Amino acid sequence: MDIGLFLVPFRLPETGLHEGFQWDMQVINWADEFGLSEVWIAEHSTMRWEPVCSPELYIAAALQQTKQIRFGTGANVPGNHNPMALAHRLMQLDHMSNGRLMVGLGAGAYPTDHLIHGNTDPGGKMAEAVEIMRAIWEKMGPFRHDGKHWQFEIPSYDEIQQGPFMEPLQKPHPPLLMAGLSPASRTMTRAGELGYLPMSFNVGREYLAGHWYRYMQGAESSGFTANRNEWRVAHNILVADTDEEAMDLAVNGAMGRTYREWMLPGYARGGMLPAMVPELNVTDPDDVPIEYLAEEKWLVGSPDTVIKKLRRDLDASGGFGKIISFTFDYLDQPERYRRHFELLGTEVIPRIKDIVHPTESLAALRRPAGIED
Repeated sequence: MDIGLFLVPFRLPETGLHEGFQWDMQVINWADEFGLSEVWIAEHSTMRWEPVCSPELYIAAALQQTKQIRFGTGANVPGNHNPMALAHRLMQLDHMSNGRLMVGLGAGAYPTDHLIHGNTDPGGKMAEAVEIMRAIWEKMGPFRHDGKHWQFEIPSYDEIQQGPFMEPLQKPHPPLLMAGLSPASRTMTRAGELGYLPMSFNVGREYLAGHWYRYMQGAESSGFTANRNEWRVAHNILVADTDEEAMDLAVNGAMGRTYREWMLPGYARGGMLPAMVPELNVTDPDDVPIEYLAEEKWLVGSPDTVIKKLRRDLDASGGFGKIISFTFDYLDQPERYRRHFELLGTEVIPRIKDIVHPTESLAALRRPAGIED
């Protein structure tokens, strides 16, 4: 089992973009220093709390400062781009990273992002864009594409100009990932059908088993073998030397403020609050105490407490291979946040790294409640 990061990034509104970028690079360097496995960087154009419009630029900068950690776009929204250009940027980045790149793909969750890109068909444009990108990566040329949203031609190889010449370093392309959010996520089924890596994104542990069941349904329908060790679960982790210190840092620091002012209101507005705390049966974000989240839902505490809570999540889900921890804007308490990474690397990861899950079949799983065949 590994631990990685999800750099949305959650940015406090008063933090400047340059100051925030420098903080994010520091966080990535701590993750690299203390042996975390990977960093996923989101793509948003209109979110002040999540202000990265180009994960590729972030990754290009971080590659120059790190030695071993892998990077993923989390996720590119292909429908908001020219897919030919995006496919080539990612190929270039694959070579720049020397194979440390992964690519997350999504239709995009924020209507304002689609609005400024003129994307009136997010699902349809994503499907066509990914088809184009995979065709480019997998060298299905020369060919002409006459689609609903894009038309272009890939010419034959030219001996004089030496092109088209670019191809991915990783074959047939960098690993691809899709993330599911809703309790009975059809996105997880689609990820399995396509053979992509799965990620469960900040859902209550009650729904994790259903996510894996959905993914296995899709994988087996397409002849792929589902591997729990490649299943990523995006989570909230904060480690300190004592439970009391960790709770204070979570509840009274940037993590708690981000949830009070941004995440909980956003989940409530989108009708997704029950996916985070189904047991509370609430729709008003003011009815979700941050203390409750830190104690009952998040992996917050000393190393011993965090591992105890993690095992609870592993039992509920049946097991996953990678925890992807959200990062927060602790610019006002950098040493305490650095200690969080140090404890992850020296106390938590060594005690979970040998957890490996066996291969299983869908027939061997008990179907979770609310999941249809």
